[in-house]
Amino acid sequence: MAPKSKRQIQCANANKERWCEEYRSSDDDGLYCMEVGSEEEIFSYQLPIQERIQICDIANIFEVCANSTNTRYLSVLMYLTLRHFNISYGEVDAFLKHIGGLTAEVAHKWADIFMNGNFDEFICDGRGGKRGNSFYDVYPDIENEAKAFAVSQCEQKAASFTTLELAQFINEKYCKINNINENNFELIRSAESARLDLRRWGARFDTNANRPYFEGHDRADVVTHRQQFLQHFTSNASNYYYVSAGEDPQWHAPTTTTPTILICHDESTFRSGDVRSKRWLIDSSAPFFNKGQGRSVMISDFLVQHSSGPFFYLNEKEWTNATSRYPDLLDDTDLRYMKHSATVTAHLGVDPYFDNDIILQQFERLFKLLKFKIEYQNHKIEILVDNARTHTAKPFSINDFGKGIDTRCEVSEIVYMDEMNNRKTIDCFFKSGPYKGQSKGLLTIALELGFNVSPSTKLDEIKTLLLGHKAFQNISKLEQLALDYGFHVIFLPKFHCELNPIEGMWCHQKSFVRKYSDQTFPTLTRLIPESRQNFLEKKIFLKLFRRF
Repeated sequence: MAPKSKRQIQCANANKERWCEEYRSSDDDGLYCMEVGSEEEIFSYQLPIQERIQICDIANIFEVCANSTNTRYLSVLMYLTLRHFNISYGEVDAFLKHIGGLTAEVAHKWADIFMNGNFDEFICDGRGGKRGNSFYDVYPDIENEAKAFAVSQCEQKAASFTTLELAQFINEKYCKINNINENNFELIRSAESARLDLRRWGARFDTNANRPYFEGHDRADVVTHRQQFLQHFTSNASNYYYVSAGEDPQWHAPTTTTPTILICHDESTFRSGDVRSKRWLIDSSAPFFNKGQGRSVMISDFLVQHSSGPFFYLNEKEWTNATSRYPDLLDDTDLRYMKHSATVTAHLGVDPYFDNDIILQQFERLFKLLKFKIEYQNHKIEILVDNARTHTAKPFSINDFGKGIDTRCEVSEIVYMDEMNNRKTIDCFFKSGPYKGQSKGLLTIALELGFNVSPSTKLDEIKTLLLGHKAFQNISKLEQLALDYGFHVIFLPKFHCELNPIEGMWCHQKSFVRKYSDQTFPTLTRLIPESRQNFLEKKIFLKLFRRF
């Protein structure tokens, strides 16, 4: 006989403690009776259950369940349950170890696998062979039909598909094959089993729409930024091109010596308009959906406030001149740019997502092309950008630095403009001496900048001092890139997307797509350029810029 496991030994010892001989009577009748003393002893059995639970009781029931099912399933179930009720990781780990389950680290790994939809990997034991035929081993055709039914339902725009519908579909096919009256027969597979089937086929029950962002218009920092934003445009209104009022709107050029062209930027994802909170999804067959889910198309585009047209692109001669100056514009990248422009499209799940690096690549392409647009010559260029993190990412943060020598440091140097608008550079690593090649740390940098600090000064105090210095009041990577090419980036106030004229373009395009879409991906990709052309033909941009 194989030796007992640690869990089995623990269970046996616990049983011995609970049912030892001293609690048994010497005669046979005593085996079935119990001696009760005072009323206080009787009352002890009426205490709330949470005060009577002992860890050995839990270990015992865990052992009973583990003999009937996989320990992994139980451990993951208990791990997720305890974490759901905000029990700390350390307490969960100690508890699972005490009752003979998996450690919290292993349970967390398997929980991640299960929640990410890798159902086959989760249930795969790898210890021993198959014990018997499953339902689908006997009826493989039903499995194929059920999977096809599930895929078709997950492709629908409506999110009404449920596991009960799948169970009823399976039951209908089963009854038909076996000539059974469906009305007099219970479901051959329950809704719970159908749920596991969907998991095994790669489906997941996930969020159907993002929750709306917090309306923070009254936040102090947002109010301040909004006032600065509005002040900038109202005080410089005469510098911009504008559209006249009336039934026949016309472009009017600025009358000042510094005419300014405003270019509005934004990204948007074309997806399903279903508003249910969750739905069943199969990645390979999902409808176009939220960012990062299903088959979606994301576009990063520009809308230009100028009489030459609302979209930015170069003609053949301008493009030839641009590529002669910047040959890298002809390089084949992973990005899908529109011809002779900086507009980029991404098929989510296939192309790279628009992170900060991709946005910087797109804007650098724009800045290179802008110099060769003839209509834009002798103009100041401002680019209006929303406050998304992909746009506002900074090259470094003061939290990226340690205090002392040879501590963490993310950048080799800090470049900034001082009070006299002179360019200054701080080396973050020693160039010579005994510490050559090692990072300086904030303490040394503070001393070099003239701050009165000592080795006993705490790190937080040094950070507070340095945050008031120009060197650590750094601008975003996007702003710095624009300055390098001679352009200016203006960020929208947070929670104020309505101030960006390009939002009206997305509204019109998506309305057009919804009107003519059959919710298939090929139709979506065909309708997007058609919606763009429709926006141009109807001159919606005139209304958007006149309102701005």
